[in-house]
Amino acid sequence: MSISLVIRRLGVTSLLAILVCSVVAMVDQRAAALTFLPSWLALFLGWPYLSRKLDFNFPKAPAPRKSRRTEWGRMFVTAFFSFVLSCVLALIVHSDLFAPFFFFFWIVLYYASPLLIRNLPYFGFSKSSSLVAASKPKRPLWRRALRGALAGIGFVFTIVLIPMMVLMPLSLSHLRAKRVHDSIHIGMTVPEVLHTVHDCDIFQASSDFPYDDKTDPDNIPAINLGRTRDGLYHAYDPASGQNLNLSESEAIHRLHNRLHDGYPWHFRYTYINVTPQHVTFSVDFGPDGRVSQVKPVYGWD
Repeated sequence: MSISLVIRRLGVTSLLAILVCSVVAMVDQRAAALTFLPSWLALFLGWPYLSRKLDFNFPKAPAPRKSRRTEWGRMFVTAFFSFVLSCVLALIVHSDLFAPFFFFFWIVLYYASPLLIRNLPYFGFSKSSSLVAASKPKRPLWRRALRGALAGIGFVFTIVLIPMMVLMPLSLSHLRAKRVHDSIHIGMTVPEVLHTVHDCDIFQASSDFPYDDKTDPDNIPAINLGRTRDGLYHAYDPASGQNLNLSESEAIHRLHNRLHDGYPWHFRYTYINVTPQHVTFSVDFGPDGRVSQVKPVYGWD
């Protein structure tokens, strides 16, 4: 008996045993737990006898399939180009889209490549519809060595690609943060920083204004601001209990009212991705309202 037939029989008899236990469980759950193993063994061992008596010979062994050439070269090459395209688009759009972009481009390129390059026999695009290739003379040693080296490189690339599904979104988040970090300079004002920074996922602002959070929790000198792609800011208003949509000038006015002038301010920009690690950097303002320090980019969980 073939291994495939045994596996199929195990699966079918297991499903039937579960069905029997479900029926028994409607009467007594304890009896159902004790019924599964005996019923499954009886069905599995008695399956040939039941098949002959009931003329029901399922599952049958699958018919042998004709061997087909595995197009490893086509898989590796399309995976490489999909990787490059996904990196570019994830950098332009969003780092979290790297994995969806990669699988989308890989599937499209893999199935569309025969239409794009029909005359490259290395990729297995044979014009003949026959599945059985005619016997060919043995290739020279240097060609076999080259094909083996390319197959090894493709295998290593595939192994490296698995952790890259996690590392690439994280690296792109660091790149996004670094690009914004380098656009901020010492001496810039609050409006200049807000006008410069358009790319972040979480924006938090706070100041060193003295306060007592036990007596006045609604006036803590801190605020969270979100920014949409069309330039509008949104913030939660504790007084009304609603989210407010603010223009850039209104956001600046709210920052001044909330954080208080004449005290050091701190802007914290955070970038999130599909990994547990967040990427953050901070901008410190002096009492004069100008940037005094731009702290380095770092990651945290």
